[in-house]
Amino acid sequence: MNKIATAAVCLSAPLLIAAVILPEWQQQIQTQLKKDYSCDVKNFSKAKMGVVNGKESVEARVTCTDGRAFEASREGKGGPFAVKQCDGNGC
Repeated sequence: MNKIATAAVCLSAPLLIAAVILPEWQQQIQTQLKKDYSCDVKNFSKAKMGVVNGKESVEARVTCTDGRAFEASREGKGGPFAVKQCDGNGC
């Protein structure tokens, strides 16, 4: 491998590693859905973060690798997410 190709591989490696580190709330949803619904998370969408009733809140739509979809939401930092499975009519 030439020096330029080696440098490109070395410089891109940290970017690839950083891309797989999820925010804490996404890790928590991923763990909860795996445990409660045998869902391997494919992606997150429609994520909203804000403050509700003076507490940090998070809500997101999650798609599993098998095609199922869920909505997950939580007010505050602790505790589990409220999870609702989407059906053919949406969430």
